[in-house]
Amino acid sequence: MPMRHLFIPLLTAGFLLAGPAEAQLRVVAPEVLATIVDDEPVTPRSMTAEERARWVLPDVSDRGLPPAGALHTPAEYAPNEGLFLRWGALNSVVTEITVAVTTLTDSAEVFLIVSGPAQESSAAATLDSAGAELDRVQFLHMPSDSVWIRDYGPRTLFVGQDRALMDHSYNRPRPNDNQVPAGISALSGESLYELPLVHGGGNFHLFENRQAYMSNLILDENPGLSEQDVQDFYAEYHNLDLTILDPLPASFDSTQHLDMWFLPVDDHTVIIGQYDATEAGGIPYQVTEAAASLMTDRGYTVLRTPGWGSGAHYTYTNSVVINEAVLLCQFDGYRTENGQAAEVFEQAFPDKVIVGIDCSNIITYSGAIHCIVMHYAERGPLLRDRFQAEVAPGA
Repeated sequence: MPMRHLFIPLLTAGFLLAGPAEAQLRVVAPEVLATIVDDEPVTPRSMTAEERARWVLPDVSDRGLPPAGALHTPAEYAPNEGLFLRWGALNSVVTEITVAVTTLTDSAEVFLIVSGPAQESSAAATLDSAGAELDRVQFLHMPSDSVWIRDYGPRTLFVGQDRALMDHSYNRPRPNDNQVPAGISALSGESLYELPLVHGGGNFHLFENRQAYMSNLILDENPGLSEQDVQDFYAEYHNLDLTILDPLPASFDSTQHLDMWFLPVDDHTVIIGQYDATEAGGIPYQVTEAAASLMTDRGYTVLRTPGWGSGAHYTYTNSVVINEAVLLCQFDGYRTENGQAAEVFEQAFPDKVIVGIDCSNIITYSGAIHCIVMHYAERGPLLRDRFQAEVAPGA
């Protein structure tokens, strides 16, 4: 593929652009971001103490049957119609992402959840002043509780030629969030299926070869189910071959989600976080080195980006691949690490535009930009061609 122009906004005293002078990139100026305010306090990605005190494990035994027919679940690096996001908290980061998606990609849209007309008007004014293309933003009116839509939003799959949505029971006591997939299904008219698992969607990644991965947090949250039971559900509901990996320790990463240290690049490449052997008792190092060895043995090229703990789990793998663009986490005060990550992402995505997103604030809430988006797969010819090569489970 031809090399696309590469831009990396690096966090130093301000945003610096690296790349050919003749190319243009629309990013939100720091002084504009500084004026954007939240409508509400940020709910952390992990459970608050109050939520933990009232958390009761949901009963998922009465959820629906798996889809009937040939199934295809697309990877995030496959073509996407756009991203779901939610307005209300972390609005400056949501703005950065929206401007990038609507101006750096040729066709991807942002589907932005708002509480109603008043919030839509406020969000639209903010996004417009920041440089977003509003004709590529669709506002979805529905109740919600938090910004972390990766964990509660619907995952796209294809059943026959039809795009459909897959829900799961959100692993947080946030009832409005848990109903967002049903709300999106009602607006889109697309079928909604129910995976019978308690789950946080960030603890999951997949490749177009049908290999999928998650941490064994899924077993802790679904007591009574074996590893084989969970693997069978993913085969039946998604036509995926699931591998369950060890998690990072909760004392180091309170979510224990896979997307905090693992990022598929393409059918043959993965980025895995790299940790110091002495940090957190050496467990993050052991977990990620074991995963890197496994993926190498399976034929993947494994690239590594820095990861570390400093009051929060800092990571570059919680970045977002969306069509022609890659949104890369950047952290104020970590210029060397930012540069190392940028070099790896340039190697991994030579045909894409890469733009840095300031994650210095969001990372303190136990998540970054992958955590606040959910991909919405495209119904284009390429995806249909991939689907037609699939075979229904058990056929």
